[in-house]
Amino acid sequence: MNAVEPPPDDLAALITAINDLLPSMAMTHEDLELDSVAHRTGIPEEVVLALLRGEPVPDEALNPGFTDRLAFLLDTRRAPDGKPYKQIHIADALGLSRGMVSALLSGGREAGRAVTASLEEFFDVDPGFLSTNGRRALARALRPVCASLLTLSTLRGERVSHLAMRSSIDVADIRLAGRLQEALAAVLTTPSPPERDPSERNPSEQDPPVRDPSEPAPREQPPWERPSPPEPPTDPEERELREIADQVRALAPPSRTRLMGKIRGLLRQP
Repeated sequence: MNAVEPPPDDLAALITAINDLLPSMAMTHEDLELDSVAHRTGIPEEVVLALLRGEPVPDEALNPGFTDRLAFLLDTRRAPDGKPYKQIHIADALGLSRGMVSALLSGGREAGRAVTASLEEFFDVDPGFLSTNGRRALARALRPVCASLLTLSTLRGERVSHLAMRSSIDVADIRLAGRLQEALAAVLTTPSPPERDPSERNPSEQDPPVRDPSEPAPREQPPWERPSPPEPPTDPEERELREIADQVRALAPPSRTRLMGKIRGLLRQP
């Protein structure tokens, strides 16, 4: 499938691209970890799902107000100790009075640009989380998802058909998704080197030694002396990593070598 990367904020184009890619991956909307999209944008998961399904969505559902978004952050983000933030934490961090924070949450006061930016920094969310148009915010969150689907589609041609979707929603992975897509495209479009004629073997390459028939055959290790097979991993991510590794090992040697080189290059990126 020849997919064209949609414009940065074209939500309709992104949704079309995602819906076009899902069937070829034997995936559904439920496989996209939409709860992570909701966590990043403050737009409810059911609203994101409705948009992906082409269902009508009221403007107020797609564009929560400032107070709703701030309340969402207070409900979903956690302090370094794992406990929910309280209004006093916000007040102390931003140098505001408790009354001011309470008024912001109730809608009694409007936040200026400086306070809004400080709140977004405090909760460690994308700039504009509290003010960006919902369609723009959702497009920004769905771009790495679409990029991951494109990568999956490319990998499927090399018989690697499954990668975790959740990691693709992280902000740091947006750049990685693009680099990975570019690297894999280079891998898959580079022609394999021609097979070498056995007669052109390097002089340093030697045939394995032939065993003398008069020598006793090597002793075969009995089953009870053989090491036990490793226990299957219980962690889902560890199992998935092993599955991907096994599928990469199954590739033809030229493709495997090129793919491993590209992966090593990505891992060395800052």
